[in-house]
Amino acid sequence: MDMPEEAWEREAPHLREIALFLSVHLDRAPGVLWPEYDNPAFGDPADAGDDEGGVGADGADGSVAGPADGAVCPAQVDRFTAELGSLTGLSVRLDRVETVGAAPGVGVDAVRTGRPGGREHLLIHQIAGAVTWRLTGVGEGGRPESFQCRLLPGEVLYVPARWSRRCVGAPQARYAVISLSDAGD
Repeated sequence: MDMPEEAWEREAPHLREIALFLSVHLDRAPGVLWPEYDNPAFGDPADAGDDEGGVGADGADGSVAGPADGAVCPAQVDRFTAELGSLTGLSVRLDRVETVGAAPGVGVDAVRTGRPGGREHLLIHQIAGAVTWRLTGVGEGGRPESFQCRLLPGEVLYVPARWSRRCVGAPQARYAVISLSDAGD
C-alpha cells in the first residue's frame, strides 16, 4: 500500500488514519481503530441533533438517519469507498448497514467473511450504540485464535478474510460493514 507523498498529503485525515491502520492489520490479525478524525460518511455521534451530521430518511440527499446518533450519507459513502480504494489499491464497497435487533438473526449467527474462498476482508464502522464482537480464525502462526472487543460509535473493527464473526449488541445499535478485496477479485 505504498503511495506517493503528494497523494498522501491530499487525502483527508480520516482516510490517512484508516490506510495506516490497514497497513498494519491487513492479512495479519483483527484490530480496532479508535479514530481521531470523524468519517463524514457515517455521521458524527457527537453531533447528534445537528443538521451537519446528516439528515433523516426523508432528507433530499437520501441519507438514512441512525436511531439517535449520526447518519449514513450515500454520496459520502460512495466518495469514502472510492477514495479508500484509490489510496490502498483495494476494491472497497459498502456491503450493508445493520441495526441490531431490527431483523431476526442480525448478528446472531457466526458468519464467515468473504466470498467463496474467503478472500474478502471487512471493516466494521460502529455508527450508534455499542456492540461486542467475537471473532475466530487462524492466526499468522497457523494456529486457531480468537478476538473479542466492544465497539462504540465512531470506532472501526478490521476482520481478516476467513475469520468468522458474531456480535451481541444493545437494541438499535447500528454499524456499517465495508468489504475490502484485491482489486482483481
